[in-house]
Amino acid sequence: MFYYKVIILKQKLNALTYRSNSKLCLGDVVKIHLKNKEQLGIILEETQTPKFECKEIEKTKYYLSKLQISLAEFITSYYFSPRSHSYGLFTPFCRNNTKLDSKTFTLKELSKTQKEALDFIRNKQSSLLFGDTGSGKTEIYIHLINDVLKNKQNAIFLMPEISLTPQMEKRLKLIFGDILAFWHSKVSKKKKNEILHLIYDGKIRILAGARSALFLPLEKVGLIIIDEEHDDAYKSNTTPNYHTRDIALYIAKKYDIKIVLGSATPSLSTYYRFKQNDSMFRLKGTHYKSQKKYLFCEDNQIIIDTLTQTINNKKQAIVFLPTRANFKYLICKDCAISVECPRCSVSMSLHIKDNLLKCHYCQYTHKIPQKCNNCNGELSSHRIGTQEYAKYLKETIPLANIECFDRDSITTQSKLSKILDDFNENKIDILVGTQMLSKGHDYHNVSVSIILGLDYIAKSCDYRANEKAISLMFQIAGRSGRKGDGIVILQSANSEFFKKYINDYEVFLQDELKIRDSMYPPFTRLALIKISNKEKAKAELLTEQLVSILKNNLQENVEIIGYGESLINKIANKWRYSIMLRSKDVKSLHTTLLSLRNLECNIDIDPTDFV
Repeated sequence: MFYYKVIILKQKLNALTYRSNSKLCLGDVVKIHLKNKEQLGIILEETQTPKFECKEIEKTKYYLSKLQISLAEFITSYYFSPRSHSYGLFTPFCRNNTKLDSKTFTLKELSKTQKEALDFIRNKQSSLLFGDTGSGKTEIYIHLINDVLKNKQNAIFLMPEISLTPQMEKRLKLIFGDILAFWHSKVSKKKKNEILHLIYDGKIRILAGARSALFLPLEKVGLIIIDEEHDDAYKSNTTPNYHTRDIALYIAKKYDIKIVLGSATPSLSTYYRFKQNDSMFRLKGTHYKSQKKYLFCEDNQIIIDTLTQTINNKKQAIVFLPTRANFKYLICKDCAISVECPRCSVSMSLHIKDNLLKCHYCQYTHKIPQKCNNCNGELSSHRIGTQEYAKYLKETIPLANIECFDRDSITTQSKLSKILDDFNENKIDILVGTQMLSKGHDYHNVSVSIILGLDYIAKSCDYRANEKAISLMFQIAGRSGRKGDGIVILQSANSEFFKKYINDYEVFLQDELKIRDSMYPPFTRLALIKISNKEKAKAELLTEQLVSILKNNLQENVEIIGYGESLINKIANKWRYSIMLRSKDVKSLHTTLLSLRNLECNIDIDPTDFV
């Protein structure tokens, strides 16, 4: 008889002991019974015969590979995650014998600079491809994928929100055909099962997908590509709070897998790291010769005139706003109090089409009030959103076909596909949307990009506020003039700040490094401890207790920056507090945080969300 410690998946429990009649291996997936319910577990380690009676294990044909186990342990340790959550990220391997063949595909000829970039990357284990929008990064990725296929290896190609860019799927499928699979949240369960069986049979050689694709059972991975590496969608905001880019870099280094990070606007931390290591290739300009003209304005007339001219020229335009719905706030003219969500400490957004106010945090809805609940005064709307601006454009330019591209309009994958197909076929003249517009869309008839509301992003309570604003400016601007000249109109009260950087994102990065100095990443590491409770007094008391524990265990070079109520101090009827720690030494930071490991809080290492 053999005894094993077993991690029960999706259960916040320590490993439990079970028995087996046969010898099992570390990482084997087993069926176990817990409270008379069948559960899946992972063999963690063999243990001595216990003094208590144990239930029996049922072995399956599935297992986690050494690489998956190594990565799960890293996530558990680095991100302070329960093992059951870390191991639960992975889809296991199946005991099939598969043989990989060498594959050649017909590829497009690269330009001289693209070839230089390709040669540079081929000679590096890890590298950053810092390429302007429209510079031809994807074609370089395709050549790199071809390299590993010829070498009887497989590739993982990650994108932040792949469901938003069906164009990329069509482009890659055209070249690689059925050996390529796309994996993201919009893929049906049935289709995912089909893909898994093809992976087990060795018929899938390239996995393209969102962050979850990194945890699939693909054998002999020789290349990992992380496109748009700057995007915060790579960071998980639920336990475990891992960052896909960072765990991919960890595993690639440990197992000598080639990894390429790509972006037109790389994050400052990535830029600093790869620049320091001489592992960055700067790909400037556009693949198709084109020029961009930037215009700054504070009123709408230039925008309307430019859009009208664009439509007359049979060209298309995109309009970006950071706010969805009709308006962000409904505020009383007399007492200046906004209409807040009763469950969250945030103002509710105005959705005129549905005659509702909606909370974009807990999804609570309420009919639009006629008067202020506080003083019975008159209400006025503030901070325009995509739906309202689209309505305004339809009234101002009646001959234009205008559609919205935001979370309220795009509720299904079929709606997404239809609106993008219509835009590609020039059935839509102007697309008005949120950050979804910046996600790598490539439409050659778009000649104008309008960027509104960037000032709100630049003034947000985030040490990366300027980085987010400038990055968005470049990403949205990059959607126009991809094959031909383009115009970018930016409405801002702070035009001098944006004008400094319109010609080169790297100039901004160099300036931002000077500002960050030794206070923030990439020069320090941050940890955000989050506390929440339905009772405010309990949340406050727990915060004080955690701060006391931290102070007693504070390592050298670790400081508590601050603590107290979170910026949004209530969401879904839970009161929220936070503690921020900073250190130049990640080991010291982790040692300090170990004192909180099993306490009632969430530890977010390298946070990206500070609300």
